[in-house]
Amino acid sequence: MSTQEGHKRRVLTFDRIDQVMPEVHRLVPAHETVGNWSLGAICKHLEDSFNGSIEGFDLRNHRIKRFFMKRKMLEVALTKGIPRNYTVDPNITPPPHVDLTVGMTGLAAAIERYMAHDGRLHAHPLFGRMPRETWDRVHCVHCAHHLSFAIPLDS
Repeated sequence: MSTQEGHKRRVLTFDRIDQVMPEVHRLVPAHETVGNWSLGAICKHLEDSFNGSIEGFDLRNHRIKRFFMKRKMLEVALTKGIPRNYTVDPNITPPPHVDLTVGMTGLAAAIERYMAHDGRLHAHPLFGRMPRETWDRVHCVHCAHHLSFAIPLDS
């Protein structure tokens, strides 16, 4: 298991969205989180992100960045990852205490909903409108970023 910059975070990547829930289930029996959120809160945040791509986000923030820098920011996110402690939409910051079962159930339902959705997806708060394939990649990178803060423990 690799670490990054002295943190106990894992290096984690997903090639496909259907790899996310098996990783969450693998963490459930024994894990620790090394960030600010519990695994339940991480799941809730990811749930809100998947649902936001279908229902829309608050686009009032980051207008200038989205207009002038969206392509560069997207390239950085997809190649170098998401910077730690960078909030794109504060409306999807999870509450401090989220029950793990509730978080997992919500995330599984949101992923299933997203995978079944065949309509147009909404604009990302930073990256703007994107084709489905790019949204899929963004969700994979986003999930890997947050789940890298959850470390499986040997049982």
